[in-house]
Amino acid sequence: MKKLSKIYSKIEHFFFVPSNNDEFLLFFRVAAGIIIVLHFISIFGDFNQFFSSKSIVPLDIMATFNQDWQLTFPFVIKQLETIGISEVTTIGVTKITYISLGVSIILGFYSRISACLLLFIQILLMKGSSFFIYGADFFTSMSLFYLILFPSDSVFSIRNLFHSKQKKKTNYMPVKRLFQLHLSIAYFFSGFDKLLGFNWWNGESIWKAINLPYANRDFSFDFAWMADYSFILVLIGWSTILIEMCYPIFVWIPKTRKLWVVLTISMHIGIALVLNLYYFSAIMIVWNLTNFYFEDTPSLATHKKSILHSLFLNKKKVFKLT
Repeated sequence: MKKLSKIYSKIEHFFFVPSNNDEFLLFFRVAAGIIIVLHFISIFGDFNQFFSSKSIVPLDIMATFNQDWQLTFPFVIKQLETIGISEVTTIGVTKITYISLGVSIILGFYSRISACLLLFIQILLMKGSSFFIYGADFFTSMSLFYLILFPSDSVFSIRNLFHSKQKKKTNYMPVKRLFQLHLSIAYFFSGFDKLLGFNWWNGESIWKAINLPYANRDFSFDFAWMADYSFILVLIGWSTILIEMCYPIFVWIPKTRKLWVVLTISMHIGIALVLNLYYFSAIMIVWNLTNFYFEDTPSLATHKKSILHSLFLNKKKVFKLT
């Protein structure tokens, strides 16, 4: 019974003991919001080619993997057309609403409500264009989900200007621990999946990735020389597997946490530069910094208190000397 009570107390301490460091809430809200808005702006001009009746892929083909009961953006357009609202109007309102909600999240103007509405719109767009979505879209959805769970607009936000009364601080640690475990599990199984096949062992996956027709367009790195030094491809492949699979271990150890965060971020920077997956890499870097960079960093309020405390002690010493 004593062992069980100790285990229970440790679990309770891990999930429920509050933290005074809430700077990560501001960072996550602003950084994720900026990425979400920029990602949408990047496809703003081609919106009709992805999500309208003039899509590159016909809507009936796009709907192959959707159930009849599923809400999608094309379905919403059709329903609104039956009551006299044109497709052009729906698309225009959707564009303005999407960006407005993203800006509301960044500024902290009722971020939870904004994230909830934006998540609904984003899922409508994703389900209606399954041929065009990729990893960044899924992590955008998950980021919006965590923005709903976190009291992210409680720190340095416009919303605070409308609420002069200080509210009781909510304990966000259970959500943060869930977020951290989510990221750790995602990396582990990503690495485990790579370990199961031989393509990552011999560097074949790396060679294929850097030679994809749509990759390496912005900087045009010359990787032809790697054909004569295949051991480098093998080294990169195994490094990726080890970084991802060992993430749930070393990122939780204080002494190795910063090193593993740096290695993981370096991996995503490489993915961004070589594979041109900028938004995916950016949102993964934000997830890493949000979850583990602020673990060892004292909050600004705590830092101010420590400075004032040290000044107070110094004054006491001066008075004693005099």
